Amino acid sequence: MKVLTKISEIKDLVSDRNPEIFSLPPEFSEKVDIDPDYSYTIQKEFNVEGKATFENKTSIVKVSPAQNGRSGFSWNGIRYDLDSQKCIKGNHNIQLGEVKVIEHPLAWMLAFGVYADFTLTESSFPTFDYCDQVYMDQSKGNLKILEKRKKISISSPFALVWDKGYCILEPATQDSKGLLIDHQVEYPGTTVGKSRIVTELTPENFSYFGDARTTAFRNKKDAESFYQIGLAGGLKDYPFTLENVLLLDEDKIYNIRDKFKDPGSDYNFEFICHELIDIVSWLRFVEEKYEGKFFGKMTTFLFDHHKQIDIAQFSCNPEELEKYGIRIGN
Repeated sequence: MKVLTKISEIKDLVSDRNPEIFSLPPEFSEKVDIDPDYSYTIQKEFNVEGKATFENKTSIVKVSPAQNGRSGFSWNGIRYDLDSQKCIKGNHNIQLGEVKVIEHPLAWMLAFGVYADFTLTESSFPTFDYCDQVYMDQSKGNLKILEKRKKISISSPFALVWDKGYCILEPATQDSKGLLIDHQVEYPGTTVGKSRIVTELTPENFSYFGDARTTAFRNKKDAESFYQIGLAGGLKDYPFTLENVLLLDEDKIYNIRDKFKDPGSDYNFEFICHELIDIVSWLRFVEEKYEGKFFGKMTTFLFDHHKQIDIAQFSCNPEELEKYGIRIGN
């Protein structure tokens, strides 16, 4: 990866972004009892159950109050603090030590300001039918305020650039209320195409789109085959069903959920909403490292889980940041 800090180079990087921008419809919002100025933890532990993504076995995830104000993930008797340096580039997920597919709970923690402990009976998190809805449902009325959160941001813009794709972080503006996301994807065909969305991350909009399913974009032949497998009950060796995965090809979504249809158009936001869940999750490492709520703007393109580990490790290393004249703090 390459680090850019010159404003002119960063501007060149985004010069060909799609000028047509989606925004989340105003209907995509739900009232929640969360004050974004404060951090929270679980008041009473709870369990959620599903099929572990890689083991394809029934797995129980216990969610407990955070220990010593730090979040952690445990499996097989080993607990891993939420430290990006302990991340492993596994099979298309964010893996912390031996614990896999942590990106979905991380996104919920980021959006709601939650610090928590997760203990798994299998090494990978389940791919739930409604993604983060399981955590939002169980934590409703079950959160305890910890403390007021300090505001953290970066001192100056920078971009991390890979062979394909990039992520840009910019400081908070004076009227910033938190994280502003500018995300673009590029897929063949018309179902997704070169879609770009700009939105702020809030507890209210996350409470609406946090149940967007994991996506499976396939060419038409493979998608049709997967669809038939889904109709027959799913795969034997992997917990794929038509309920927990959004299946689509170049010009068709096979298992639409109407709640993600824009009332003003035919566009279905579920794919791009799950992209939002995936791409914001790494910032939870930053918040834990610098002990605050992140304010600023993130601009992304072709930003997969391995790239998210790269930028999390870079951003959580003050000595490395200092080499480029960058600082993260309040």
